[in-house]
Amino acid sequence: MKPKEIDLGFKINEEKVMALDLPVEEMLIADLMNNAETCYLEKEGTDDWNLSPSELIQNFDKETTHARRVEGVDLSFPIVIYYFRDQWIILDGVHRFTKALIQKSPTIKVKKLPESLLSIIK
Repeated sequence: MKPKEIDLGFKINEEKVMALDLPVEEMLIADLMNNAETCYLEKEGTDDWNLSPSELIQNFDKETTHARRVEGVDLSFPIVIYYFRDQWIILDGVHRFTKALIQKSPTIKVKKLPESLLSIIK
């Protein structure tokens, strides 16, 4: 079950998200830190939303599938975020966000999805 902090109430279409032509901007990692404790991922051998970026970093040697993905991502590509329940939530790019945390990057490239476009990505 998806954590309530990030549950929009519908499944997003990732292809539609990636096709959106949104401006790219730099955002402070500090403004996205709520995402470090949100369970976006699944621990090895499970099928549940039970692994946050912080936990992944702490258990990098045990979470090999996600660790490989984090190591392979390119931070020149922006993450996609949306404002939901008074905070910025990552819609796409959790592994890139995790890599930015590991590298202690002060900023990350983002595309901000306006609420008016949420219905388009269903």
